[in-house]
Amino acid sequence: MFRIIQIGLFLSVLLTSNSLSALDRVEYDLDFKDASRHRVHITVKVKTDGKEELEFFMPVWTPGSYLVREYARNIETIYAQSPGGRSLRMVKLSKNRWKVSCKQESEVWLKYQLYCHEMSVRTNWVEKDFAILNGAATFITLVGAEKKKHYAYLKMPKEWKQSVSALTRNTNKGQHVHAAKNFDELVDNPILLGNPEVERFEEKDVFHFFVHHGGHPFWKAKDSVEDVRKIVREHQRFWGSVPYSKYYFLNLVNESRGGLEHDNCTLLMTSRWNFKNRKNYIGWMALVSHEFFHTWNVRRLRPKELTEYDYEKENYFKTLWIAEGITSYYDDLALVRAEVCSEAEYLELLSKNIKSVQSSPSRNVQSLADSSHDTWIKFYRPNENTVNQTVNYYSKGAVAAFVLDAKIRELTSGKRSLDSVMRLLYERHLKDGYSPEDFRKIVKEVSGQDLNKWFAKFIDGTEEFDYDSALKWFGLKFKSSTLAPVKPDKKAKPTKKKVWLGLSTSTDSGRIKVTRVLLKSPAFQAGLNVDDEIIAIDGFRIPTSGLTSRMEQYKPGDTVELLISRREKLMKLKVLLVEASPHTWTLQFDPKATEVQKMRRLGWLRVREEF
Repeated sequence: MFRIIQIGLFLSVLLTSNSLSALDRVEYDLDFKDASRHRVHITVKVKTDGKEELEFFMPVWTPGSYLVREYARNIETIYAQSPGGRSLRMVKLSKNRWKVSCKQESEVWLKYQLYCHEMSVRTNWVEKDFAILNGAATFITLVGAEKKKHYAYLKMPKEWKQSVSALTRNTNKGQHVHAAKNFDELVDNPILLGNPEVERFEEKDVFHFFVHHGGHPFWKAKDSVEDVRKIVREHQRFWGSVPYSKYYFLNLVNESRGGLEHDNCTLLMTSRWNFKNRKNYIGWMALVSHEFFHTWNVRRLRPKELTEYDYEKENYFKTLWIAEGITSYYDDLALVRAEVCSEAEYLELLSKNIKSVQSSPSRNVQSLADSSHDTWIKFYRPNENTVNQTVNYYSKGAVAAFVLDAKIRELTSGKRSLDSVMRLLYERHLKDGYSPEDFRKIVKEVSGQDLNKWFAKFIDGTEEFDYDSALKWFGLKFKSSTLAPVKPDKKAKPTKKKVWLGLSTSTDSGRIKVTRVLLKSPAFQAGLNVDDEIIAIDGFRIPTSGLTSRMEQYKPGDTVELLISRREKLMKLKVLLVEASPHTWTLQFDPKATEVQKMRRLGWLRVREEF
């Protein structure tokens, strides 16, 4: 009853006119009259509380995407005035801070025009048919008012019927009002405006909303909602708790890609053509699973450094491989446990991560811990040399989680697993966050063994993963694996060995241009550079699309002479060709697996505990 009274009082306040009342809060008016021109007009309204100067700021990054994105760059005009329209002096202090002189004013209105034409899950897009707003990329707030309530009043085009967000929402004289208890909550909740399809389902007495925009007639909300429901059910089972009172999946079918996690929702972007392509659809379900797993791991269970956000600078931490990599392990694993993909399809997903790791030279250059720390300057700014210097903490973190999971299961005779570690970490560090040491202590407690040497090798160091014990435990093997060579068939026709250059190319105006050179490859050793034009091999010109077929004329051990052009200067380079690795890194079920191994695999892929 007390909760009902509280909600009623809150809504009665919310439904007053959108001018500042005696409540201590920050208000926004958002006008979409120029939506067709990708612009929204925003007014921030604050009380001065007798101060002669007020300072405002805008975030430079958004949680979940660790790059300083300089959101203020999209502000086209900005000025300050009194409610009566009197201009107030405003000084820009830095790239994202402004100071307003407000002597003898009781209220200040900061007005700005925002350009919104970047389609991603961490930026804004506004057009004639719909809009998606992300908090960090949209809202300027008053310095010192971050803990106050923040209200957004949306003045929408008449063609738009809905504004959807996990924020508290109601209507007020034709306006859509979204209320946040503080600035963190405002930043954490994207707002979708337009005419999306909305499907609702209930799990563990909590309503979940699948909000779907675009893709018609190839993809409709009803077509996917049951798969989403199964994924929700599996993650609730895994964690043994439901830490939210409602949850929104905002699914934009807009020919973009990506996902971003929030406390009570996730924003997803995909292509209409993914629905009827089984492999792509599984990839989309893995994205749904990934972002929903973050509801527990990252949004609530956080690294210590992220327990409170500093929106104006980098927040460094070395456990991103846990936050994102372990999540990437479980996003795929949950699909087979939820029975929305087969065991064979799951092995394809795991194989893809292993292949990504093993085919990247950076695995021997940068550690997972350093990759986590350096995400702010490297991961989101890839270039032609990224493959040589930057470890992907998503894929390598997922592989590390797989190997660690198998190790814990082996050490405990299958009684405990990485599942146990994550649940115990959540139980103990939900409030205060965790450090690398906290995670390793719990691994030791769960496994019954000090694994510091393992972490030193594979997390803090760059040693190659040992897959043998993990594969043996689960009864798996690699196809055509150099780790487990297949005995040759004497009657079979010998297969010609392929050669490997270790570079990537593209065709530019009829020229074959080098776009990437792998570390320690034949091309790297010969001195080939990115942007070199490859003209001929051994004195014979190469047709535009003929590099691959020309390489088929040679065998490992041959030395060839490349004629290249580097900034219009002709050069000749000798390249010693080597054999392409026969390793596909493709997992399969070992046909010789014992019944014990099969039972272990079943316990891994088909967990059925309930809470």
